[in-house]
Amino acid sequence: MVIRELSIRDFRNIERLELEPGDGVNVIYGDNAQGKTNLVEALYLLTGQKSFRQTKESDFVRFGQKRGEITARFFGGGREQEARLILEGGKRAAALNDLPVNIGELTGRFFAVVFSPSELSLIQDGPSQRRAFLDGAITQVMPRYQKTMSDLSRVLFQRNSLLYDLSRHPGMDEGLLEVWDRSFAKLSYSIVNARCRYLCRLAPFGEEIYRNISGGKEAFTMAYQCSVPGDWGQLGEQEGEELILQALEKARREDLKNGYTTLGPHRDDIDLRVNGISARAYGSQGQQRSCALTLKLAECQVIQQVAGEQPVILLDDVLSELDKTRRDYFLSGLAPGQLFITCCDRAGFSSIQNGITWRIQGGELAARRRILPRRRKGKG
Repeated sequence: MVIRELSIRDFRNIERLELEPGDGVNVIYGDNAQGKTNLVEALYLLTGQKSFRQTKESDFVRFGQKRGEITARFFGGGREQEARLILEGGKRAAALNDLPVNIGELTGRFFAVVFSPSELSLIQDGPSQRRAFLDGAITQVMPRYQKTMSDLSRVLFQRNSLLYDLSRHPGMDEGLLEVWDRSFAKLSYSIVNARCRYLCRLAPFGEEIYRNISGGKEAFTMAYQCSVPGDWGQLGEQEGEELILQALEKARREDLKNGYTTLGPHRDDIDLRVNGISARAYGSQGQQRSCALTLKLAECQVIQQVAGEQPVILLDDVLSELDKTRRDYFLSGLAPGQLFITCCDRAGFSSIQNGITWRIQGGELAARRRILPRRRKGKG
C-alpha cells in the first residue's frame, strides 16, 4: 500500500499538518521535540492498533483542544481508500471510506510497521515484549486474532480470581475450576497454534534478512517457547486442548499456592539466537539491534506474503543507531515499499539517492526538497 496524502489536526503538538509523500523514501528531520515522532505515531494509529509509545489516549489531543483528527488517503486493496481517526474524550472513533467502523476494522486494511529506539526492548526485556510483538504482528494479517486474545484475557482474569479465592478459602469447591479450565484450554490452543504458524512464516524471512545485515557472517534463528511442552507445530485442536488441560491439572497445586495461573500463552516466549547463542543474554548491542530490526523487516515480508500488501515502514529516529551499510539500505531505496524516516541531523540522510525530505519545526512542515536519482557520468 502507498499513502497519498496525510492530514493531521490537533494531535500532540501538531495543530495542522498536510503531507503528500512520495512512493519511496520520505525523510522528516528537525530538532528534538518538534513533532517527528508525533507524525510517525499518527500514521501508526491508523492501523487500528495501540500506540508504540507508553502513553494515555487522553494525551493524544493537542493541549487546550477537545478533539483531534488523523486522515490518510491511501492506495490499498487495489483501489484508492481513506482512513480517518477521531480522537475525543480519551477515546478513538474510526471511519473507512466515509463509513463509521470499529477501530479494529482498520486492522488488516491499513498496514504499517514501526521501528523506534524502544524496539530494543524486544530483545533486552522480558517475554512480555516479545509476546506483544508477536500478537501485534499476527493481528495485522489476521484481525480476528485480537478477539481471541481479548477472550483469553477475560477467561484468565476469571480463573485467576477463582484461584485467589480458593487460596484464601481452602474449603471451597475446586470443581469450579473445571469450567474455566476448558475455556482456557480452547482459547490457549488457538493462540499458541496461531503464534507457531506465524513464526513458521516469519523465521525463513528473518534468517535471510539477518544474514544480509551481517554480511553472511552470522546466523539468526527463532523458535517458540511454550510453557506447555509439546510438538505444537503438529498437534491438532483436540490433542492440543487435551495437552493443555492435562498441564493445568498437573499445575493445579502450584496455581492454588500462588493464587494465579502459572502456565499458558501469557507465560510463553520467543527464543532468539545468533550463531546458536541467546541474543538476549549474550548478544552485543549491535547484534541485539540487528535482531530487533530483522523481526520488523521480516514482519513486513509476512504481511506482503499473506495480505498481498507491502506495509508502510516507519523508522523513527534510528538512522544514527545503524551503521553505514544498514543506513544506505534504506536511504538508497533498496528497502521495499514506502518509507517514512525521521532523524535530527541532515547529515543522517546525506546518502539518500531518490526521495523527498521535509524539515519539521513546532509541529509544522517546511523546507520540502525532492532528491532525484543521480545521473551516471558518461564515458569519454
